[in-house]
Amino acid sequence: MNWKQTVSSDNDYIFRYRIDEANNKEGGKCNSRLDLVKKHLQSILDIVIPCSGDSEIRIDGFKLMNDRSLIHGLYDQDNESAASSGRKILESPLFREAMRESGGGERNGQGSSFRSIKNAALYEPTVEYIQRLLQGLLDLVELESHGKIVKVDAFRLKDLSQWVEESSCDPADMLGYLATRCNCNCVFCYNKGCPPSLALTNPSKSPDEEFREVQTRLKYFYPEKKKNLFTSLGSSFEAFIHPHFREVLQEVRKKSDKLIRITTNGSTLTEEMIDYLLGFNPLHLDVALHSSSTHRRQRLMHDKTPEIAIKSLPLLRKAGIPYNIVIVPWPDGSPEEMLDDMEKTIDYADENDAHLVEISLPGYSKYFSERELFDHDFTWEAIARKVKDIRYKYQVPIVIRPAMYEERLFCNQKNLPEVIGIVKGSPGSDSSLQPGDILTKIGSNVIHNRPQARTLLSILQKNEIESVAIEVLRKGRTLDLLLNLNKTSYPYSRDIDTHLGIIFMGTGLRGGYLESLEYLIEKKGAKNILFLTSILIKPLLEKVMLESPFFRGRAIDIKVAVPPNRFLGGNICMGDLLVVQDYIDYIKDYINSTDVKPDLVVIPSSPFNLSGWGRDLTGRVYMDIERETEVPVEILECQTIYD
Repeated sequence: MNWKQTVSSDNDYIFRYRIDEANNKEGGKCNSRLDLVKKHLQSILDIVIPCSGDSEIRIDGFKLMNDRSLIHGLYDQDNESAASSGRKILESPLFREAMRESGGGERNGQGSSFRSIKNAALYEPTVEYIQRLLQGLLDLVELESHGKIVKVDAFRLKDLSQWVEESSCDPADMLGYLATRCNCNCVFCYNKGCPPSLALTNPSKSPDEEFREVQTRLKYFYPEKKKNLFTSLGSSFEAFIHPHFREVLQEVRKKSDKLIRITTNGSTLTEEMIDYLLGFNPLHLDVALHSSSTHRRQRLMHDKTPEIAIKSLPLLRKAGIPYNIVIVPWPDGSPEEMLDDMEKTIDYADENDAHLVEISLPGYSKYFSERELFDHDFTWEAIARKVKDIRYKYQVPIVIRPAMYEERLFCNQKNLPEVIGIVKGSPGSDSSLQPGDILTKIGSNVIHNRPQARTLLSILQKNEIESVAIEVLRKGRTLDLLLNLNKTSYPYSRDIDTHLGIIFMGTGLRGGYLESLEYLIEKKGAKNILFLTSILIKPLLEKVMLESPFFRGRAIDIKVAVPPNRFLGGNICMGDLLVVQDYIDYIKDYINSTDVKPDLVVIPSSPFNLSGWGRDLTGRVYMDIERETEVPVEILECQTIYD
C-alpha cells in the first residue's frame, strides 16, 4: 500500500496538546502586534535556517514595513545558568510528584491524554511551533463559532497522514511505546536521575491507551517505504510486562521482517516466554542481568524472582536467540565483592554463549543524588583494570561503556584497529584471529585506524563474497589470515554483527571529522577557535590535531576545552549529555575569565543528533548558543558515539 493512500479516521488515536503549557522559552504574553511578530519569527527560526542562494543567513532582528528606520532585536539575554535552573527544579515542591508521573499529563475524558509539548519540541518541533503561534494569536484575538466566542485551550493533529516522515522504521520503536513501566527497582536506575525538564518524557497513560496509540502508529508504519509517524518516545523501561506486548509484537512482525532488538531486565524470560519468542525471529535481546547471583541481583534490582532472569541464559542459548548481557558494577558492598561478582557473571555469560558482555560504568546525576555516592575515579579505574586483566581469559567479548574511558586510561596509541574480542561463531572466530591483534590490511587495503577498519568490515558484511584475506600485527609479528564469511554459527548474527563479529574498543575518531573542522575554520577565516568536547575524547582529539599539517605552521590558536555538565551534574562526563545551557554557561565563563572572545566556537553535533532537528535533551535548539553568547558557533557534523 502506498503510504499516501492512508488517511486519518475517527478510530485513530488523538494527538492532543495544550496551548497554554508552560514551555514557551520567551515567556510572557503578546501585548502588542509587535510582540506577535517577534514571537512568530523566534519560533519559525527554531525550525528553519534562512538562506540566500546557497548561503545560510543568521537573523537577529527585523524591521516593520511601516517603519524601516527602527531595528527590533529578536533575542533578549537570559542569564539563568544550567546550574541555577537545576537548583530551581530540585527545590520545586512539584519535583517529586513530577518524578513519580513523568510528563505530568492530564486526562480529559476523550480516551487520549494531553501529550508533552517538550517531547514534541525534541522530535517534531513543528508541533511546538503551532502551539507557540496559537498561544500568541489567542493573546490578541478571540475565536468565534456561529456568532459566539469560543474558548480554546488545546489543539489536536487533524490528519495523521500529514505527519508521516522519513524514518529508519526500526520495529523495536513500536515496542518502545509499551516500555513505560518496570517490575524491578534498580538502585542505580538512570530513570530515577532524569530531571523533569528532559524532553524524554510523556504524560502517564493507561496500558489500554498506550495500546490504542501503538495501533494507530502501526497503521502509519511503512517499513518498505521507510516512512512512519514522527517519534515521541520517552525514557525506556520494560516492554515485556505490558499487557498488550504480545499483540503488538505480532503486529510488528507482520509489518516488518527486520531484526527486532529488545532491551529487558530478564524477569519475564521464562521457558514459556522464550518458546513464544521463537516465532518472531530475527530477534536480539539485551538482557540487563547485572549479577548471576540471586542474592546480589535481588539486592541491586529488587527483583522478586531473580532466578528467572539468571536461568534464562541457557534457555536462550537452547532456543538459538542471540543475546547480550549488560552489567552495571554498582559499588554496593566492598570493591572486592563488586569486582568478584562482575567476573562471576561474565563467566556465567561465557558459559552460556552470550553474544557479548557490556560493562556499563556506574553513573548518576544530581537529581539521583546531591551527594557523592562513591569515589568516581577509583571505582571506574578499578572496574576498567579488572576487565583489562580478565578480558582474554574468556571467549565472550567484553566491552566497557563508555569505551573511550578505557582507551584514555590504558592506550598510549589512540585510534588503533586493535581487536579486543571476537564473537563466537563469527567469521573472525574461525580464522585464528585473536584478541590483541592489530589489523594492518583487509584485502588489498592498508589499514591506518579503527574507523577505517570498521567501515571496510561493514562493507564486507553486506557483500556476497565467500572469504577475504586480512593481515594482522601480533606481538611484533605480521601474520596473514583468511576470514571465511560463510562459516558461521550461534551466537553470531549477520543482523546484529556489523563487523563480521570483530569487536574493537569503540568507534574511534574518523579522519573526515578533522577535515570538516578545517573546512569550518577556513570558511569563517577564524584565527582564535574554541573547540568544545568531552573529557573522554579530548586526548584523542588533541593527538590527531597535533599530527595534522593543517594546524602546523599556521597562525591559528585552537583551544580544546571541556564544559562541565552542570545541568545533569553528578558524575556525568559524556559530552553527548551536555545541553545547550551548559555550552552557554561555559562560553560566557570562558570569555569572562580569559578576557578573550573567540572568533569561532565549534561544537560536535552529537549532543543534538537524537531527533535530527538540532535539539538537545531538553528540546532546546542549538542555535540558542550563538544567540545568547553573541559568538559565532558552528556545528561539526559527527555521529553519536553509543559505545
